[in-house]
Amino acid sequence: MTGAVLQQLRTRENQLFLFATVILGVLAGLAAVLFTLSIERTTYVLFGVAPSAYRLLLVPALVGLLTGVLLAKFFPNARGSGVPQTEVAFHLSKGIIPSRVPIGKFITGVLCVGSGHSMGREGPSVQIGAGIASIVGQWLRLPPDRIQQLVPVAAAAALSAAFNTPVAAVLFALEEIIGDLNAGVIGPAVIASVTAVIVERSILGSQPLFRVPQYHLVSPGELAGYALLGILGGIVSLAFCKGLLFTRSLFFRMPKTTVVLQPAIGGALIGVILIGFPQVMGVGYEYVDQALNGGLVLKTMALLCAAKLVATIISYASGNSGGIFAPSLFLGAMAGGTVGSIVHRLAPLSTGDPGAYALVGMGAVFAGIIRAPMTSVFMIFELTQDYQILVPLMVSNLLSFLISKYYQPMPIYRALLEQDLITLPDPEIRVRSSSARAKDLMSPNIVCISPELSIEAVRNAIAGNDSLTVLIGNNESPVGIIGRAEIEKALQSGKGKEPVRVLQLSTNLPHIFPDDPIDLALERLAHAQGGLLVLSRTGHDVQGIITRETVMNFIGTGSSITS
Repeated sequence: MTGAVLQQLRTRENQLFLFATVILGVLAGLAAVLFTLSIERTTYVLFGVAPSAYRLLLVPALVGLLTGVLLAKFFPNARGSGVPQTEVAFHLSKGIIPSRVPIGKFITGVLCVGSGHSMGREGPSVQIGAGIASIVGQWLRLPPDRIQQLVPVAAAAALSAAFNTPVAAVLFALEEIIGDLNAGVIGPAVIASVTAVIVERSILGSQPLFRVPQYHLVSPGELAGYALLGILGGIVSLAFCKGLLFTRSLFFRMPKTTVVLQPAIGGALIGVILIGFPQVMGVGYEYVDQALNGGLVLKTMALLCAAKLVATIISYASGNSGGIFAPSLFLGAMAGGTVGSIVHRLAPLSTGDPGAYALVGMGAVFAGIIRAPMTSVFMIFELTQDYQILVPLMVSNLLSFLISKYYQPMPIYRALLEQDLITLPDPEIRVRSSSARAKDLMSPNIVCISPELSIEAVRNAIAGNDSLTVLIGNNESPVGIIGRAEIEKALQSGKGKEPVRVLQLSTNLPHIFPDDPIDLALERLAHAQGGLLVLSRTGHDVQGIITRETVMNFIGTGSSITS
C-alpha cells in the first residue's frame, strides 16, 4: 500500500473521528437532558408536590422490587454509579460497551433516583454517554483505539450537560476516567463538552444550576476557618468511603438469592429515613442552593449532612443505580454551611457568610470522596467565576484530600471495583507496547488440589508433573500455595494421611496481572514464597503462575527481559 493511500486513509479516519466528536456532543447532551427531565417527572408522578408519610415510606421499596428484577435479570452492568464501569470499558475493553448498557442505565437510573433514593444523575449520565460513544464508534467502523478515545470524550460531554460545567467535565474525564491529564483527547473532549452544553442550555435555558452568592475573603485570619472546614471535609469523606465499602460488603454476604430483593431492602430503609428527612430524596440540589444562600439554619444543615451520608450509603450499597457525584456536593454544602455558621457566630465581623463556606465545602468533600482535586477546584470556580475563592478552596481541598487519602489510600471508585473483583492498571505503570509483560513469564500449567485431599494423595497426584508449586483450591477460589518440598517434608514427618489444608500454606497469595511489566513481576517474585500467581483483572481467576523456573525458561528461549 503506497504512502499516498495510507495518508488518505488516515485523513478519512481523522475526519470521521471529528464528525463523531461533534455528533456525540449533541447525542450525549440530549441524553443527559432527557435523563434529568425524566427523573424530575418520575419524582413528581411518584410523590406529587407534598407527599404523605405513606408515600415516602412505600414508594422506594415498591419501585425497588421492579428495579431489583431489572438489575438482576436484564441490566446487571447498570448497578451503581456508572463511572467505575466506564473506567473498566476504557481500560480493559477498548471502549466496547454493549448497547443494552446505556439503555438499562437510563431506565434503572430514572426509576432509582426518581423513587427517592439518595443518589445522583451525573455518574449515570457519564455511563450513558460512554455507551452512546461505543455504539457510534462501532457503527462508523472506527478502529478500536479510536472507539476507546471516544468513550472519555462522550463521558465529558454528558457530564458537562448534566452539571453545566464544561471545563470541569473535561478535567474529570482526564483525571478520573483516563487517569492522565496529558491525554491526547483534550481537544475532542472540549469540542464535545461545549457542544453538549449548547444543547443543554438551548433546551433547559441558561440559568445556572445554583444561585451562587458573591464571595470575598473578609480577613486573612478567616483561612483558619477554611482549614477547619478542610479537616471536617476529610472526616466526612472518610466516613462516607469507609461506610459505603463496609455496608456494601454486608450486602455481598447476603445469600445470592436475595440479589433481586436487595434494592427493595435498601428502598425500605430509605423510606424510613425520608419520613424524617425528605430533603435527602434524590439529587437534592434545591437544598444545596438554600445552603449556599443562607436558607438553612445550623441544626438543619448538620442533621441533613448526617442523614444524607447514611441514605446515600444505603442506596448505593443495596445495588441501586445512581451516582455519588451529587451526594458528595450535598454533603459538602451541608458540612461547609455548618462550619460557616459556627465560625460566623464566633467572629461575625471577621468572617464571611455561611454560604461561602458551603460553597467551599462542596469542593472539599468532593475532593475527599471522588479524589479528583483539579476537577473540584475548577468546578467551584466555574460556578462562581471568581478568582478570590481559589485560595480558601485550595486550603480546604488539600486538607480534605490528604486526610481522606491517608486513611483510605485507594480511591472510592477503584475500591468499589476491587469489591467486584476488578482491578484496573495502575496509572504509574506505563510500559511500551513492545515491552515484555508478566504473561510472557508465566506458565499456564498449574496444579490445583482440593484442600481436603490428603498430603499423600497430593504427592501422588503431582508425581508425573514437573511443577514445583501446587495451588490449593481452584482457579476461581485459590486458598493457598504450597511447594513440592513442603509436601515431602510433611510426608517424612508422618502427616501423609492428614488433609493438605493442615499445612502452613502461603495464604497471602502474592499475585500480579498479565499486562503488568516484567520488572514488577520480578520484584514481587523475589518476595514470594513458592510462586507468583497471575490473575485476570476481571474476576481475579488464576491464569497461570510465575516461578523462578518459568523465568529461567523464558530467558533460556532467548527472550529479553527488557525490550
